[in-house]
Amino acid sequence: MPVQLTTALRVVGTSLFALAVLGGILAAYVTGYQFIHTEKHYLSFGLYGAILGLHLLIQSLFAFLEHRHMRQAGRPLKLSYPQRRSVALCIAAYQEDPDYLRKCLRSAQRIAFPNLKVVMVVDGNRQEDSYMLDIFHEVLGGTEQAGFFVWRSNFHEAGEGETEASLQEGMDRVRNVVQASTFSCIMQKWGGKREVMYTAFKALGDSVDYIQVCDSDTVLDPACTIEMLRVLEEDPQVGGVGGDVQPPGKGMAVEDDQVQAAQGRAAEAWSIHQCNISREQ
Repeated sequence: MPVQLTTALRVVGTSLFALAVLGGILAAYVTGYQFIHTEKHYLSFGLYGAILGLHLLIQSLFAFLEHRHMRQAGRPLKLSYPQRRSVALCIAAYQEDPDYLRKCLRSAQRIAFPNLKVVMVVDGNRQEDSYMLDIFHEVLGGTEQAGFFVWRSNFHEAGEGETEASLQEGMDRVRNVVQASTFSCIMQKWGGKREVMYTAFKALGDSVDYIQVCDSDTVLDPACTIEMLRVLEEDPQVGGVGGDVQPPGKGMAVEDDQVQAAQGRAAEAWSIHQCNISREQ
């Protein structure tokens, strides 16, 4: 049966059921029919109460079935070797508080997802923005897997003194740095958050299967990538997954036992190559 027809039937069925329940409640309330009652009607049980009780029972049944389905969905995600997925985490940064940025990058470093690619794009290339590149070097830049590039332009606006040839050379350099590095940082001409995300997506191209995005003040749970990827892999009709975003100060500390537990879940799921993951089309 086509998906559109199934969805339409569900909508119609749900609407008819809701109308039936509403009509029954109204009829029971108007008639005031009672099955049993005390002599002076201090206590009574009538048609109105019976319909409400039945409605509560049905809701509880569906809630139980959904809860059981969710618990079953929590089983380890087992994928054969050819189906292993690659993921890139894209971090959008703009004049971020240094402490928040450090926490964000450290949490990205501790994500329990082997071979996760991390791309941080800084919206600004002026001297006052360079502290974010320094923090990137401090947290993620101590290995040969890290790369960076300070770009005078962005993909939609040429910087001062750029020629057509140098602009194209800059685009190629951005792609090379992002695709060749496990951890990469691109500083570019200011263009807003959309421009930052465009640069990350454009540079990655089809080099990864999934893209996860977050802001530079986000502290990521070590298991966030594997848990969101589980949803995408188990249901082909799901095209994007959002995480549980909490305000600063609530659940920001990540302890060693949380990291170990997350790494254990990832290893149990599949020995693989991490608040939003979107399916590449």
